[in-house]
Amino acid sequence: MRKAILLVTLFALAWPVLADEGQRDSLNDSRQRNQLQRDVSSDRATTIERRQSLNRSEHRDERFDERQRRERQLKRSQRRLEDSQRELRNQRNQSP
Repeated sequence: MRKAILLVTLFALAWPVLADEGQRDSLNDSRQRNQLQRDVSSDRATTIERRQSLNRSEHRDERFDERQRRERQLKRSQRRLEDSQRELRNQRNQSP
């Protein structure tokens, strides 16, 4: 009987310590979970920023390519115009 009372007394005295330890573990788990959620959110934000940056870069490249294409087309058109004008002058000069 004494052993049972002693055991119950020890358990009653140890319970707050054990319960507190469980709460600390729970608090640590909660902190770790919150940290993981922040890390995931941060990683997601970084991924989104990188994707947006890549999209902007691709659009800049596309606009640059389009400008280059237009410039080449304009130069070809100018050469054709100059060639046509030269031919007309030559025809006028040749006909008496």
